[in-house]
Amino acid sequence: MLFRIFAVYIKLKALAMAHASEPILDDRELTAEERSLISWMLQNGNLDAPPYLAQLSGARVFSRCPCGCASIDPSVEGRRPKDFRMHVLGDYQWKDTRGNLFGAFVFEQDGLLAGLDLWSIDGAETPRTLPNSMELMPYG
Repeated sequence: MLFRIFAVYIKLKALAMAHASEPILDDRELTAEERSLISWMLQNGNLDAPPYLAQLSGARVFSRCPCGCASIDPSVEGRRPKDFRMHVLGDYQWKDTRGNLFGAFVFEQDGLLAGLDLWSIDGAETPRTLPNSMELMPYG
């Protein structure tokens, strides 16, 4: 029994450490899937989301999440936010083929398209791949 408690503790500690790590710098072009998903989320997001579509053409990945999920933080024409207050532009959820429930939101900071965040709503699995836009439903 003590071994099992210790094993659970080690897993939880590793998970907490992964989420506490710094983003992984990853200077690259957005993939076609990333660009398409962000575009769809902005087109179908909040009323103030569509103007950010214009920034998508100058966006590239700046960093990605260290936990292994498919979340990314873009730069726009080499610029990154200086003010980190987050404003969500589109907020969605989806289920994978195993029934795991995930969330996805796109956000801006300091007037710049600043992130695509994927997360587990039910805590059962890490969203390691991007959802298809046809799977997305408004969050909530």
